Amino acid sequence: MSRWVAVGLLLAAAGALALRLPLLDRRPLHNDEGINAIKLRALWEQGRYVYDPDEYHGPALYYAALPFVWLSRARNADQLPDSALRLLPVCCGVALVLLLWLLRDALGRATTLCAGVLTAISPAMVFYSRYFIHEMMLVLFTLLVLAAGWRYSRTRHPGWAVLGGAGLGLMHATKETFVIAVAAMTAGAGMTVLWNRWRDRGPSLAQIAKTFWNFKHAIAALTAAAVVSVVLFTSFFANASGPLDSIRSYLPWLHRAGGHSPHIHPWYFYLERLAWFHERKGPVWSEGLILALAVVGFGVALARNGLAGINATFLRFIAFYTLSLTAAYTIISYKTPWCLLGFWSGMILLAGVGAVAIFRLASRRGMQIAVSALLIAGAFHLVWQARRASYEFCADRKNPYVYAQTVPGILPLIEKVESLARLHSQGPQMVVKVMAAESDYWPLPWYLRRCKQVGWWNQVPAEPYAPVMIVDTKFDAMLDEKSNKTWLMAGLFELRPEKFFELYVELDLWRKYVATLPRELD
Repeated sequence: MSRWVAVGLLLAAAGALALRLPLLDRRPLHNDEGINAIKLRALWEQGRYVYDPDEYHGPALYYAALPFVWLSRARNADQLPDSALRLLPVCCGVALVLLLWLLRDALGRATTLCAGVLTAISPAMVFYSRYFIHEMMLVLFTLLVLAAGWRYSRTRHPGWAVLGGAGLGLMHATKETFVIAVAAMTAGAGMTVLWNRWRDRGPSLAQIAKTFWNFKHAIAALTAAAVVSVVLFTSFFANASGPLDSIRSYLPWLHRAGGHSPHIHPWYFYLERLAWFHERKGPVWSEGLILALAVVGFGVALARNGLAGINATFLRFIAFYTLSLTAAYTIISYKTPWCLLGFWSGMILLAGVGAVAIFRLASRRGMQIAVSALLIAGAFHLVWQARRASYEFCADRKNPYVYAQTVPGILPLIEKVESLARLHSQGPQMVVKVMAAESDYWPLPWYLRRCKQVGWWNQVPAEPYAPVMIVDTKFDAMLDEKSNKTWLMAGLFELRPEKFFELYVELDLWRKYVATLPRELD
């Protein structure tokens, strides 16, 4: 039967790839993707990466993305397509499905397959598997730690302990919020022991420690975690302060989590996007099927008899871990929608349990057929939503997973600036000045990377004029009027919702550009 589980997970992974891979460059880069792209560029072209503890996340994303850059055949960042950046999260999303193989004897064969399918088709999982950010990697490494921990509990083989430790080190080197997942694991383990003790008269924590504790294996796991973390944070021993900076980073992040950020949202922010999201004149979005099945799975986890073929203790751990992680992200006021992926991965595992439980409760053949039909219909609805979210509504605010997204209307600005540079006597060395309030111009640094003389200001400088200027409308600059029309305001462009820029071009250069445009036939 394990053979059929393997075949089923491979088919689910193929479906996951089919949903995630096409048209990766259809959506413009989010500002976070643009920042990550610039950091990857520095690592690739200059062999240089220094961890910044004040603003950005860990180094694992950039080092893991390098092989995909090498395979792109691009000689430098100017030739690198946006799609190459997003291949890494695509692979992480597919690997999440395949990694469930390690949990087949914990969750049971049917549950493992159901969880694999739901992971493959969940709109949130699909959408953010096409995002060049850290979150999907963090979810993958978290599941790796859980899976390696389970396998170690079954075999006591030190290799699984080392793998789990390496996964923990990778979590740390991916994103600072790994501590929330680790805290949830600790809370989940503690609540599982207490529940088993109360419900089933299970062993105490001291008895479990006496049975499972192996000092040498624990040291091996912690050593693996430390080695992986130190190697990455020191940029392979080129930045000695990196590990210390990884600890110091929690000061600014705690400041933001406490409410000092524009990303402050109410407690129901994540659940609203998952359960029922409907913007005016937009479609209704819902992953309510997964939520409902996860509630059933949570109930099964707490039941005395559980479900045949599923390890009751492991299932309870997943249930309490997911509950703890959901509660933590709900309570923290700093919220961005991709952060839901951590607890959503746990809910998908519970949903797989819920689907199997409902099917088994339907004792009659007719009821089983009806339940199967409803589950299949729900799965097709999730696939339909995943496709719409990732393609048709990939940059639309009516999509619950779109957040501060760069709008496609900014791409004509980039094309126009590059065309102007080709006509300028200095070519790509043409000076471009970008002026934006609070330095809010990302991902323009990535999109303007082919222009080699770009300056950035958070205000209008005393000498603002250059052949091309991109100016935040908040400044009300009127540089065309102030230049006595020797510069022309050549267009208004939207970077993201309610963020607009004016394009100013030197008049003679603009005339050259207009002369290249196709003329309309009389």
